[in-house]
Amino acid sequence: MFPDKTHFQISYFLLLLAMITIPFTIFFMLPILNLLFLNFIFQQKWKLRWNRIKENKMERYLWLFLSFFILYLIGLFYTQNLRCGLTNIENKLWFLLTPFVIFMMDCKQFTPQKRFNLFFVFIISTTLMSITNMSMSTYYYLKIPDISLFYYGNASHLPTWRPMHPSYLSMYVTFSFIGSLYYLFLSPITLNKWVKGILIATLPVFLSFNYFLQSKTGLIVFVLVLLCSVLFLINRKKYHLWRSLLFISLIVFSIMGTLKYGSGTMNRIPEGFKYFLQGDHKDDESVSRRVVAWKISIEQSMKHFPFGVGTGDVEDVLVNQYQKQNYKELSEERLNSHNQYIHTFLAIGVLGLLSVLLYFLIPLYQTIKQKKFLYFAFLGIVLINLLTESMFETGAGANFIALFMCLLAYDAFVPNELKG
Repeated sequence: MFPDKTHFQISYFLLLLAMITIPFTIFFMLPILNLLFLNFIFQQKWKLRWNRIKENKMERYLWLFLSFFILYLIGLFYTQNLRCGLTNIENKLWFLLTPFVIFMMDCKQFTPQKRFNLFFVFIISTTLMSITNMSMSTYYYLKIPDISLFYYGNASHLPTWRPMHPSYLSMYVTFSFIGSLYYLFLSPITLNKWVKGILIATLPVFLSFNYFLQSKTGLIVFVLVLLCSVLFLINRKKYHLWRSLLFISLIVFSIMGTLKYGSGTMNRIPEGFKYFLQGDHKDDESVSRRVVAWKISIEQSMKHFPFGVGTGDVEDVLVNQYQKQNYKELSEERLNSHNQYIHTFLAIGVLGLLSVLLYFLIPLYQTIKQKKFLYFAFLGIVLINLLTESMFETGAGANFIALFMCLLAYDAFVPNELKG
């Protein structure tokens, strides 16, 4: 058994590795989790570390964050597809371990500077990921001059064996963008000039790459984040009505101009709204497919009310209904609910849905009450993205959300007099 300082350094180093790898691939996240678990076990001193959770005032957040995972464990007892259920639980292990690892951190060691370093590494990693993807698109474009090589699915190239979905990359980019703005203007610690210079340089990279990703939800969230954050910065010391109106006008005209004169891929958003409002089904239109998945998922949730179908049976139930209702392509693709709230409702019932809502809404209330802007922005970004993606069901979403929920909660809610 090592001294506490050594165990902290090991955990901190592994968290840094996680920050580096998340934007590029989920391949290393399970090994990192395993090493964190081993370090967590070998550290021992259980009473001291449990008291540290209480001292940090994080006990209620610990149980809040664990409740969601516990309900999925209970869902294993009545699932039919146990193998799929166990895979689902493995995918959510960060939800189990991260609250213990983070909330048991010693404030004297886990200083504001070290916490900033984690966020900064993630921002830099996301920047490098964005530049790498745009560079690869440029390389392919030079070989085959096709502008579509820059957009949507073609904008994502990493990892090479299975590129990450644009929706998840857009979420990382949007959070990194707001993180850069936060530390440039509202940083609780003093930053060097070179750090500020790097953060400023990341902003146009994130703006460009998010445009290329063409995630409909991602673009909507990014515009909302940009609008709210800049309006806040304009008016944080004194209200400036005309500056605010000018900026809002600039955003509106930029959106209208992009939709009208942008590349053909920009038609994804108005076309998506058309299919959403009309309710027509089209196999190759993502909003149309989601509407079908939402409708069937809600129908099956009510049929299996109040406990749901079980942790591992969601896809089987949906595929069965797709086949019955002649949605052949959705059946072959095994399309999930594409809405985390509905997906959890279908999987583990009304208690599961309630746990997901409380998982976000209680911290959201506290961030508003205590004016914790970075955590508030993160929660808003995730809450909206969960409306169109079942992000807890993939490593790209589950790892990112579980880790940052705990890091930001620690950074925001540990009492100031305890922080290093």
